[in-house]
Amino acid sequence: DLLVFSPYKTVLAYTEDLRTFLKSEKGKGLLSFSGQHGEQRQLAGEDLRPIHDAAMQICDDVIVSDIPLLFAPGEVGLAALMIANEYVGSGGDESHSSVDMMGYVRSRFHGAVNVSAVDAVTHRVSKLGQMIRELKEGKYGCGNYEVNMDTLKGLNKKLKKCRAWGPADKKEGKKKKKKRKAEDA
Repeated sequence: DLLVFSPYKTVLAYTEDLRTFLKSEKGKGLLSFSGQHGEQRQLAGEDLRPIHDAAMQICDDVIVSDIPLLFAPGEVGLAALMIANEYVGSGGDESHSSVDMMGYVRSRFHGAVNVSAVDAVTHRVSKLGQMIRELKEGKYGCGNYEVNMDTLKGLNKKLKKCRAWGPADKKEGKKKKKKRKAEDA
């Protein structure tokens, strides 16, 4: 059996941690509000809701692609929040907040782990972010957008040819056992 963990709980956990961190002294500089003419204000209760909701929608697309097989749920959740932050920030609505997500990662884990580990994670999440942006083009097996049916049919034919399980193998296994018994006798 194949077990794949979903990034939904990770998005929720990062959102809650982000809310707490942005209220601290270290995190206040990472938050800005569009249309506020540079004014800084305290983070209010529902300010991160649009980012969270957009990240959940991104996770809906990611979950039906190959990405959960390639990356850990924590990386997928963080990348979904980063992309959602870009989408919400570019929306032009004055009430939405914008968060420096890379600054959050670097500030949050500064001192807890070595700098090279943080750099490796940020590089990997940036790469994942690019993959998530390409999901709308139908890449990485995402079924929520256009799928090239010719490519999909070709892959299906190849998978049928190299099938390593199922009823056909059970018959072949029995034939081999019968041949071995006949040879031994």
